[in-house]
Amino acid sequence: MNSRAIRIIRQRISLGLLFLTAITIGGCTEKAATRLPNGESNAHNNKEVTIRLPETLSELAFVAEEKGFFKREGINIQWTGKQAHGPANIVSIAAGQNDAGASISTAMIQARKAGNKVKIVIPSAVSTEQVPLIRYLVLEHGPYKKPEDLIGHKVVASPQTITWYPLVEYLKNKGIDPDKVEFIALRDAGQQEQALRQGDVAAIAITEPATSLILKRGGIKVILTDFDALRINQIGGWAFSDDFIQKNPEAVRSFVKAMLSAVDFIKSDAAGSNEAEKIIEKRTGIAARVPELLPAKQFTVSEQDIKKWISILESNGAIKSGEVKPSDVFTNEFNPYAKK
Repeated sequence: MNSRAIRIIRQRISLGLLFLTAITIGGCTEKAATRLPNGESNAHNNKEVTIRLPETLSELAFVAEEKGFFKREGINIQWTGKQAHGPANIVSIAAGQNDAGASISTAMIQARKAGNKVKIVIPSAVSTEQVPLIRYLVLEHGPYKKPEDLIGHKVVASPQTITWYPLVEYLKNKGIDPDKVEFIALRDAGQQEQALRQGDVAAIAITEPATSLILKRGGIKVILTDFDALRINQIGGWAFSDDFIQKNPEAVRSFVKAMLSAVDFIKSDAAGSNEAEKIIEKRTGIAARVPELLPAKQFTVSEQDIKKWISILESNGAIKSGEVKPSDVFTNEFNPYAKK
């Protein structure tokens, strides 16, 4: 066989190999890029969904991602950056910028009132008698010994916010007009602590983890907690939009399962809690304790607590009586531990 014939055969073989490679690569690319109508992927015949989350109030989700619980459930988390606070998370869900996010229950209730259809599927912030979420702090050797002493003085707690309700409800239950307290807003925890230590305000209402850090520095004591005043465990929750829930029920179910796995990991033993604390510190850049959690089997949305929040909002004029029902605000449909 002459050299020209050999060259022709080699060219044909090379072209054939290139053609086969193109088919193979093209087939893999097409399979990997297959997208479901709701944005889920179907790579390797395994349903996989990308859920967009804000980085605000996402400590439990950080743990679920770092420990591989989301991946195990076929979920890929796309982090979209920080929001100003929890209620801003809910606004971002209603606007379609995020698929889920955590916030306080009152924000969810007021979102429904405003026509933003978001629904809690699993708790986030929990308060207990031993570890309350919100505490009112005063100077340790100051003149304020009990909440009633705050009448006529400045207290840092923005009106109609989660930090405002405990003192308002406490005073109302004592027959005292809460309007006699001068509530002011200072968003930054550092400014709040400074104002208290300088004597510019009588008390500050502040949440974890900032509270524990302030107390460690000394000279300050607790005068009231949210649990003392309200007796409510569930302060907040993780929510999706009604639209997302309707279109992606299995994705929501998988999300809840991954979060419950994170709860179980944290509550299982001290080693799990310590590792979770390190994960949260790494992801947030703040040395903070793990959020207070109920055991996974109890980690369902409490209808009783939601009813209490609705009643509080109604009594303070934030919503009209009967304007929002508990079933508008939450569902335990996707929680395997919920009573059927």
